Amino acid sequence: MIKANRPDILTAMAVPQVDKKMLSELESMGFPTTRSIRALHFSGNSNLESAVNWLLEHESDPDIDQLPLIPREIPIECGDTSNEVRNDIQGMRDPVQEQKREERTETGRQNLERELNADEQEEEDRKRILALYKQKRDEEGRAREQKRNQLQDDQRERIRASKDLMEAKRTLEENQRKRMMESRIADQEEEKRARERIRQRIADDRAERRRRLGLPQENPAGASVPIITPTKQVKPVERVVTSEQLRDCLRTLKKNHKDDSARVTRAYQTLLKIIANIVKNPAEDKFRRIRLSNPIFKDRVGNLQGGTEFLELCGFQRLSASGYLVMPRDRIDMTLLNAAGVEIASAMENPYFGLLSK
Repeated sequence: MIKANRPDILTAMAVPQVDKKMLSELESMGFPTTRSIRALHFSGNSNLESAVNWLLEHESDPDIDQLPLIPREIPIECGDTSNEVRNDIQGMRDPVQEQKREERTETGRQNLERELNADEQEEEDRKRILALYKQKRDEEGRAREQKRNQLQDDQRERIRASKDLMEAKRTLEENQRKRMMESRIADQEEEKRARERIRQRIADDRAERRRRLGLPQENPAGASVPIITPTKQVKPVERVVTSEQLRDCLRTLKKNHKDDSARVTRAYQTLLKIIANIVKNPAEDKFRRIRLSNPIFKDRVGNLQGGTEFLELCGFQRLSASGYLVMPRDRIDMTLLNAAGVEIASAMENPYFGLLSK
C-alpha cells in the first residue's frame, strides 16, 4: 500500500481489468490466461487481432508469464470528520452518483447495442485471427522441417563422401600393392632366367675347356655320352644384360634431369622409337646405325647421362673412329630389345619412377 497526495486515499497495485469475452476467446485458442491478460492489457483491450499480434511479437519476453500490475486508489475515511461535514459530502455525492448511474446506464445500453451489432464482425475477426495464427505456426513448422531435412541431407552427403574417399584410397593402395607384386615377380623371373643363362654359359665354357685339354666330358647322370666335336668355333661368353641394369640407366637419366620432366619424357620416347624400329625392321641397317654428332640425337639422348649407355646395353657398339653407334646384325637380341621397350614404357607410365628409389 502506498499513500497518495490526498490523506483519504491509498494507492495499491492490482491486476488490470480486461475484456472477459476476449480473454475467453484467447484461452479457447490455447493461450495461457496470464499471457492473455497481459496481451489484452498492453494492446489496450481493443480487439483480438491486436492481442494475438502482441502475443506473437512478445512470446520470447522473459516476463511474458507474469501478471501485469497497475496502481489503484482506495479511499479511506478519517476518524475525526464531523457528522455535518459527512452529511454535506453525502449530499453533494448523491446527485453526482445519480447522474453517473444514468450515464452508466446509457453507456451500457450503447455498449450492448454495439456488441450486438459487432457480434458477426467479431466472429469473422476471430476466424481470421485463428487462420493467421495457424498459418504462422504452419510456416514455422515447415521451416523447422526443412531445416531438419537439410541437416539430414548434409549428414548423408558427408557420410557418402567419406565412404567414397575411403573406397578410393583402398583401391589405390590395392592397385599399388598389385603393381609392386607384379614388378617383384617379373624381377624374380628375369633374375631366374639370367641365372639359368649364366649357368648354361658356364657349363658350355667348362665343356669347351675340357675338350681343348683332351679331357672326357662330364656326365652327371653316369651315362656314357659321346663327345661331339663342334664344326665351328664357339662364340665367347657374352655379358648378360638384366632388366635391373636397363632400369638403372633410365633412373639415372631421370634423376639427373628431374627438374625438366618434358626433356626426360622426350628422351624416353626417342629411345622407345629406336628400339621399336629395330624390332619391326631388324634387317634395315639404317635403324641400327646412329650418328653421334646428329644434333637431334645429341639434344634428345646423347647429351643426357644414361641415354647412350642404355643403347649400348641393348646391343649398340660405339665406333670412335667413325663417330657412330652401330648394332651388328649378329648382336640383335629380340628378347633383350622387347625387355628394353617394356622398361621404357613402364618408366613413362609411372610418374614416381626414379624419384623414390635410393
